[in-house]
This record gives sequence, structure tokens and C-alpha cells, in this order.
Amino acid sequence: MDLSNLSSLGPEALQKMAEVAAAAEQQNQQPMSIDEEYELWKSNVPAMYDFVSETRMTWPSLTLEWLPQHNLVSSRNRQQMIIGTHTSGEEQNYLKVGAVDLPDEIVQATKENSSEADDGEFPIANVKIIKKFPHEEEITRARYMPADDNIIATINGSGKMFIYDRSKDSEEGLLSTLSYHTENGYGLSFNPLEENKLLSGSDDSNVAIWDISRFEKDIKPLFTIEAAHNDIVNDVKWHMFDSNIFGTVAEDSTMKLFDQRSQKETISVTSKQAYNTLAFSPFARNLFAAAGTENLVYLYDMRNTAQPLYAMTGHEDAVTSLEFDPSNDGIIVSAGADRRVIVWDIEEIGAEQQQDELEDGAPEILMIHAGHRSAINDISINPNIPWLTASTEEENIVQVWKCSSNIPRIGGAPNVDLSILS
Repeated sequence: MDLSNLSSLGPEALQKMAEVAAAAEQQNQQPMSIDEEYELWKSNVPAMYDFVSETRMTWPSLTLEWLPQHNLVSSRNRQQMIIGTHTSGEEQNYLKVGAVDLPDEIVQATKENSSEADDGEFPIANVKIIKKFPHEEEITRARYMPADDNIIATINGSGKMFIYDRSKDSEEGLLSTLSYHTENGYGLSFNPLEENKLLSGSDDSNVAIWDISRFEKDIKPLFTIEAAHNDIVNDVKWHMFDSNIFGTVAEDSTMKLFDQRSQKETISVTSKQAYNTLAFSPFARNLFAAAGTENLVYLYDMRNTAQPLYAMTGHEDAVTSLEFDPSNDGIIVSAGADRRVIVWDIEEIGAEQQQDELEDGAPEILMIHAGHRSAINDISINPNIPWLTASTEEENIVQVWKCSSNIPRIGGAPNVDLSILS
């Protein structure tokens, strides 16, 4: 186990993990097993988090996304998310709405009332399924429409897409089907600036733009970009400031930006290995990020993509999910096949480090969530409660967690006793 990537968990947790790892190495010279790593992580949870919840689902979910809340005064403790099922054909699949009932101190989100568990246990707050809709085949991706979060789009392993209204009853929730893609799809994104505009991409290498304003039985795309890439399209995202710009990444090791007005690519970037995911900053118009099988998280400036601005190092396997924090400028969260979620603070890039700190990892690594025991399928940052994150893994587990308020960027500037300077 490489402890250098876990240094941002805090000095006490790191010291304990190093001691246990050293003892294990002395005993049998064998690396820690996944279960041993998990137990070690659990023992250090009180020092690393304000809150952690783990729920074992009946079936794994390949997708997960927090839902926004408009009535925060009366329902802030209950946070909702959309998840799916992948039953491998053994049972009916469902689009599900899950809910987590959070303790008051997490909702209030201040450093003074943060709940560091004294006994290593947090209040039980499992994900509860409050509504579900029958779905054709497994759900590979599900996303809500920002203009109306009752409207949810999904795509399945055959590339078929569906539009649901979660405010309706279970049997009446399916509004439309969308037919174009012919293979499995993971690319799905609603335009944050243009209502009813949906973007999709799939293993068939094609990209499609949809207008779902009319909930017809079978919707056809507004337009398509045939062979947008030369291989599987892994992800698609709309720009956060310009409603006409969107990006795509693919197995052909290229990332492209398109303008829907011309339906042509405007920028193409080539990497050494395949891109899996990309994200546009909600705070900086020209900033975007991408990652893939090369284990690095790249930062780019739209005005000059000849070279990345920076490459962030921390993952030990392919990066599969990437998201900018919607509440905190400069924060990016990534997850991957290495069972890790990393919270990055790009404002710390280039920060001066002491010699002993250099061994602890890059200064931009704010926190590493090491609680999963299998590859992570998807992540989502809560738009209602800062720093609250959800992640779903291959082995049927959904985790909800909030990193410790004792971390300065999260809890605010540290309190300094000026008397020590006298």
C-alpha cells in the first residue's frame, strides 16, 4: 500500500496507518489486502470526516447524482439522489430516488458544531429508496435536467434513452423514449443554460443533441455528429457559460470541443492514452479538466489547448469520474479504478512545501477518500450542503461522506494563538 497518496488524511491518521503498514510488512513482507486497507480506513474515520454513511444496495449502481432542493427550510436534513440498478438480467431494473436523512450538525455545516465521532461511530443515515420506476435493461447513466429537476434522462446498455418525471407515480413516470444510439452509452448531459436540451454519446462513436420539450413516445435527435470519434465515446459535457459549446472524450485518446450552431468541432486535443471523463468549471469560463487511463487529472485553458495547464498526480489507476465542486471555486473531485476519491484544491498548485512534506504528496491534494473496496463507478457533489459527497462502487455500495471541518480549506482559516508570537 502506497502511503504517500494518503498523507492528506491528517497527521494522526497517517502516522497510525504507517505504523500498521510497517508492522504488516515486518510480519510477512506482503502488501495489505483490500479488506485490511478498509479496516484500517474505518479505524481512522473519526479523524478524517465529519460524517460517513455506507449503504449496501441489492444491486450495484453505475450512476449516481444528488438532486437540488428548492425548499431548504423545511427539508434540508433530507437530501435526495438518483441511482440506478444493474441486475445483469436477473431481475427487473429500476431508476430509483434515494434519500438520506442527515443529522443537524452536518446540515448546519459549521466548524463549531461539526460532529467528530468520539467512539468512531456516526449517526445511522443510510440511503433509503423512496421511489422507483421500472426501467428497460440496466441504467448506465442517469442525469436530471437543471431547469426542472423532476425530469430525469437515462441511457442503458443498448444505447436506448428514456425520459422520466419523478413527480409522477411509478407506473406513469416514463414520458418518452429516445432512439438513435446502437450501443452501450455513458455520455449523458443536460444543458445547464438551455432548457430541454440533452447531449448524448455512446460506444457507437456517435454524438446526438436532443430537444425533449415535447414528451412524445419516441423522440428523434435534433441533429447527430456521426463518427464524432474513431472509438467509444466515454463522456460528454456541456459548457457552464456558453450554451452552444460542449465537449466529448473517447477511447481514441482525443478530447474535442464542438459548437452546436455549426455542428462541427472547434478544438481537438490528443493524449497519450484514452480519456474517460471531462468537466467544465462553473466559476472560470475557460477552465476545464479531463482524465483517463493515464491516471492523471489534466487542467486546460480553452484559449490554448496545445498543452495542459497542469497535470495532477495522485491516482494509481484509471480515473473514471471527474466533477468541479459547484459551491467552492478551485475544488475538483475525481474517482477511479484505484478505489480512491481525491479532493483537489487547485489554488494550492505550486505551494511551497518543506522537505518532509514532499514525501506526503502534491500540495493540491486536499483529501483522499479511501473507503471503497472496489472500483468507483460515479461520484456526485451535493449542491445544497457544501463538501457533502456521494460515491458508488462496483460492489453494490453507496457511500455518503463529508470530509473533516478540521481541514483548513473546509472549516475555514485555522485559529491562530497570537500569544505564541510574543
